[in-house]
Amino acid sequence: MSFKLSRSSKVNRILLISLTNIGDVVMTFPVIDELRAAFPQARLDIVAGPKALTFFNGNPHIGQGIAFDKRMGWAERLGWLAGLRRMRYDLVIDLRNTLVPFLIHARTVTSPFSSLANMHMKDKHLTRLRLVIGSNDFSSLRSALVIGDSDRDAAGKLLRGWKNYMVMAPGAADSRKRWSEEGFVDVLQYLHSRGKNVVMVGDQNDRIVAERILSLAPGGGINLCGRTSLLQLAAVLAGADLALVNDSGIMHLASYLDRPVVALFGPTDPFYYGPWGSSCVVLRKGLSMAEIKTADVIAVLG
Repeated sequence: MSFKLSRSSKVNRILLISLTNIGDVVMTFPVIDELRAAFPQARLDIVAGPKALTFFNGNPHIGQGIAFDKRMGWAERLGWLAGLRRMRYDLVIDLRNTLVPFLIHARTVTSPFSSLANMHMKDKHLTRLRLVIGSNDFSSLRSALVIGDSDRDAAGKLLRGWKNYMVMAPGAADSRKRWSEEGFVDVLQYLHSRGKNVVMVGDQNDRIVAERILSLAPGGGINLCGRTSLLQLAAVLAGADLALVNDSGIMHLASYLDRPVVALFGPTDPFYYGPWGSSCVVLRKGLSMAEIKTADVIAVLG
């Protein structure tokens, strides 16, 4: 078992052990891109949370999605590990930093002892990869996310044919990361005064909040919260002129798709978890989202 591949290394089977939460998994997409580019003929399997694995439905660059359920008992976990061991992986990239690669007897693995600090999580994942396969520049290659025609068509129908629109995502997993509904209402009214179409996105838990925001702003918009799959959500974001988002998985997905992002931050440090596309702005006035004022957001939107 080694920690570094040589140029002559033959790699037929790769396992990427990704994360669980949607946003955390999206920040590992660049690792998938580099692996796919470095070893185009190898089979690439991915371990992730059950919901996040739906990102890879129909993706021809991914071999198998293997669900990791945190609720598994010890007997189930042992069976799960035995199944991975039978696959005889040549390379395991473990972004959870666990002992799994050693337990399944992979030939080359990432070291659980490497200390990577003071960098964005996306860059931390890439650095962990490059400690094993060397430094490469495959940033322009996108293999992690493949949006099929059926998902694009479904998104187009939900968008009612809109071609020019902005996205708002009022939700976040942690209530401390959510900007006020009143703030979103004020910004929505401003956008309507500028003739902008607005689409609300998020999960089913965000639907009622988005409905309230739209009802309080004359001009309305389209509420897609809870109405899209993850791939359909990606299709909606891919066509957006801009995304106004809280610190959330949607922010990271818009970043990977390289859409312009205005991200609202409170307690989380954007240095480690901020948006990472080529055109992004972070608004953070303190540790409380309440300190961000409507005028601050409008000033950025222009």
